[in-house]
Amino acid sequence: MSVRAQLKTSHNAQLYTANSNLALLITQLVDYQIAHPRTADATSRAAIEAEKKAARELDKMERGIRSQLSLMKALYRQSVFEVRREKGLTKESRDVNDMLILQLHNLKYEEQSLGSEIAAAQNYDHKYTHLPLLPLPSFLSLFPSHADTSEQDLMTARIEHEYQVRVKLEERRQEKLKQKQMLIAEVKKRKADLEKLDSMLEKFIADAEPIGKVLAAE
Repeated sequence: MSVRAQLKTSHNAQLYTANSNLALLITQLVDYQIAHPRTADATSRAAIEAEKKAARELDKMERGIRSQLSLMKALYRQSVFEVRREKGLTKESRDVNDMLILQLHNLKYEEQSLGSEIAAAQNYDHKYTHLPLLPLPSFLSLFPSHADTSEQDLMTARIEHEYQVRVKLEERRQEKLKQKQMLIAEVKKRKADLEKLDSMLEKFIADAEPIGKVLAAE
């Protein structure tokens, strides 16, 4: 696969093409100078005309190189701006990732607290007289319609109430577990995206370093 085919963005491809064109123009200029050396003692009309033609061609080539250099400078400046913008986006993504990690830690803490509550409820001795039911006065304050209910029906209602409370606790636990799994998947995805973006930025900076040296020498 060619170097150009491996470039990730159109701007990088444009910069690579401009750099290749500049190298080609410089090579053509050197080759032309070698093929048409200046003759200090040209006296014949043909020799003088040849000198003038060669000078015009060299001037044309030099103007082309200067124009290509101007394009390279503009593209390089744009590259610097793009790198800065990408770094800003990377920082924003990292901030979001940090926030997701914090939410995940909070969710784990809530899960542990909820798990402790459920474990405490499940570890009761489930004998008839030791059921962890809501105290009778509290139950009747919530459900005054059971005030005249028989003892057996009242106990059944209290047990049913305790069962519904536990069902809701389990539903909350399952929902927290689902949220945790979604957050873990999101964190992994963002981490992979960040690593990929960092790799692209490092490769681009490394590739642009020779260009920066050439421009700095101007």
